[in-house]
Amino acid sequence: MAGTAECANMIDAVEGRVPVDTLFVNAQLVDVYGVRVVPGRVAVKDGVITSVLFDDRDADVPSPAATHVVDCAGRYLAPGFIDGHLHIESSNVRPAEYARMMLAHGTTTAIADAHEIANVCGLDGLSFMIEDARRAPLDIKFMMPSCVPALPDEQAGASVSAEDMRAFMDEHPGEVFGLGEMMNYPGVIAADTETLSRIAMASHTVSGQVDGHAPLVAGADLNAYAACGIIADHECTNPAEALDKLSRGMYIMLREGTCSHDLEALSPLVLEDPRRARRCCFATDDRAPSDAIAIGAIDNACRLAVRQGIDPVVAISMGTLSTAECFGFDHGASDPRERRGAVAPGKRADMLVLDDLSCARPPHQVFAAGKLVAQDGVFTGTIAPETEQVRALEKRLRGSVQLPQLAPDIFDYPFEPGSAVIDVVPGNAITGVAHPASADGLRRIMLIERYGRGVAAQHAGADGDGPAGAGLVGKHIGRGWVRGFTIEGGAIASTIGHDSHNVCVVGDNPRDMHEAVKHVGQGGFVLVRDGVVCAKLDLPLGGLMSDRPCEEVAREHDAFVRAGRDAGIKPPLDPIMGMIFLPLPVIPALRIRPEGLFDVTTFEYVS
Repeated sequence: MAGTAECANMIDAVEGRVPVDTLFVNAQLVDVYGVRVVPGRVAVKDGVITSVLFDDRDADVPSPAATHVVDCAGRYLAPGFIDGHLHIESSNVRPAEYARMMLAHGTTTAIADAHEIANVCGLDGLSFMIEDARRAPLDIKFMMPSCVPALPDEQAGASVSAEDMRAFMDEHPGEVFGLGEMMNYPGVIAADTETLSRIAMASHTVSGQVDGHAPLVAGADLNAYAACGIIADHECTNPAEALDKLSRGMYIMLREGTCSHDLEALSPLVLEDPRRARRCCFATDDRAPSDAIAIGAIDNACRLAVRQGIDPVVAISMGTLSTAECFGFDHGASDPRERRGAVAPGKRADMLVLDDLSCARPPHQVFAAGKLVAQDGVFTGTIAPETEQVRALEKRLRGSVQLPQLAPDIFDYPFEPGSAVIDVVPGNAITGVAHPASADGLRRIMLIERYGRGVAAQHAGADGDGPAGAGLVGKHIGRGWVRGFTIEGGAIASTIGHDSHNVCVVGDNPRDMHEAVKHVGQGGFVLVRDGVVCAKLDLPLGGLMSDRPCEEVAREHDAFVRAGRDAGIKPPLDPIMGMIFLPLPVIPALRIRPEGLFDVTTFEYVS
């Protein structure tokens, strides 16, 4: 909360008794409260908006004296964008590098769930994310991962209980904003004691809020889920599902990422009645680095929303005010540097100078807490050097891949006609289930536990006299088939496989699958064709993130995607993002786990 002296200083600035730091003039103010655009002026002091003067009412009110004047030259002045839900790790870069990409495109606040790195490294991973993020001017609010592992019996690299959460928050007061997406909706519906204890831990966070993840949950189950106070869902894929959740009091996040493109399908929810926009906001969830640099994030969502027919000011309000209201940023007696979501007095001075309301181009200027941090799509702010603490935490993230010895024969197994196979839905995290009569058009998919369980089992003699890895099949090595992942003459292996991040490999022949796994090293993506590694993306930090600048990672990511296209993986399927969700056991319908194929709708393994 702002102290008396701070409030007095702010009031003195408003009343002209002391100069402000910056005055924005000749601006077209995007008024997200009034859903309008009005010429005006804005004053900022100590990172907070002190005055907003609308020319239609305040033309005679003199501007305060200012140390610095920004002439917007008739451009639009809008609030900074807020990403309602994302996983920084999915961009394959560390938080400080992620901040550079996002600020260049106008995102000034991000609600980040670090459950990817927590599934690999536990709460050391969350500590690293928090500390590394401090180096950058992007305000990242970290959520406590609620489901590590995603399901109780997942073979992840760590387990985080309600007791662990409480201990971490006691040791790091004020550093955890809320509870991250509650993916274990079966545990919620069953009133599982540990699951409800984790939800209760939200009361120890800054916001006291619980984010959601409930694909296709409906009826009594949805009532139970919403009754627990879970505030939002980003997994809706059709307007009827979204309206059902919205009508039960949840905010709806129209997700537009790299793998999941839900905004177009969900836009009728707002087009049918624009009043619903106040309960709808934008999220990226997972964003490839090349996409983040080239086309942005929440600015991209606004751009697509306008193309779908949503009013530009309404679209901008969904990317700012709606998200702020969802997470409680918009009001209250908190420190004004924590209030945001609008160009209004007493709000944090996160603002964008836009050339147009359609977000056709990156913002002309981006201000974070009143400081210029980006111009015309280029980050111009400052990233602080790594601290000793950051370096020590980073060291704990390395060396996370411990694979068993595997013979080539393990990758060679027959297809049984009529058996269940994963049916890929390009551009959507949801998969289908198919029962084809032959292997025509199918590819093998395997998931290999990578945290040492398979190694320990081999040391205990699990393989017997068989080929290396034979005794691990069905226990620490899951095998199956997938339709719609169209790689030809090769294989892709990855240490990213949501959410436990075991090694996933997909290919059309056993030899290349074996070679791809052999070359995965300490993390990343490998593409092998005809026995030769033809593309690689190294991700040594937990097998999820690079230690290099975002531009280098983006170039390597693009090169990998091009190699994947050459290998037959055509749009809209993404060679990277289209693969990493295939192991995710909390989204319907069929997934691969280290024990085999898993039906998420029945929570049973299938043969």
